Amino acid sequence: MLSASLIERVSLRKLLVQALAYTGTFSILIGLIGCGKPFNVKQPNLPPASYSGKASVANVDVRAQAITDEDFLYDSFDANLIAAGVLPVRVMLTNSANQDVDLQKARFEIRPPQGRAAAAVDARQAFKRLISYYEIKAYSKSGYKKSLEAFSSYALDLKSPLAAGQSRQGLVFFLTTSESARAVGLTMLITRLSSRESRDAIELKLN
Repeated sequence: MLSASLIERVSLRKLLVQALAYTGTFSILIGLIGCGKPFNVKQPNLPPASYSGKASVANVDVRAQAITDEDFLYDSFDANLIAAGVLPVRVMLTNSANQDVDLQKARFEIRPPQGRAAAAVDARQAFKRLISYYEIKAYSKSGYKKSLEAFSSYALDLKSPLAAGQSRQGLVFFLTTSESARAVGLTMLITRLSSRESRDAIELKLN
């Protein structure tokens, strides 16, 4: 359940952004949101993990947990991701093989108990959803870039090979409805985690 303070903060932020944008006081808005940044995203500092889903495929152990604490998300990202329809899932990958694993072809999908499945998106697309949800129209180019870089630093790195014996964690983002993001019974399907096992799929419970 959303806390009263979080509801007030989200509502006030949306009203402030809309009011200032409509009146054309862009310079004031830029000052209020911090050096032209759409969001003042904090450095990654995830809470202790409590992974609800565990599975393995092709010598890669996978653990996952949906991050649905809306107070934590607002404090970290200066935005309510869940309300905006962005579900972040914390994923940890561990390579128990004796060779590197290429993660670039890995595909992630969430499936709510009701409603449509949703494929993962990159951090930029998730960030744009937040911009759209909060109707933010005034920011500097450098502020936008810094805010996006800070947001993207939370994302799970799938571009770099996962070395033998190493673990890696980060967030995987999904665009969905706020109702689906808050639903109990979410599962995540992962395919093509290893090129050698491209047809294998694993499914994990997220909550």
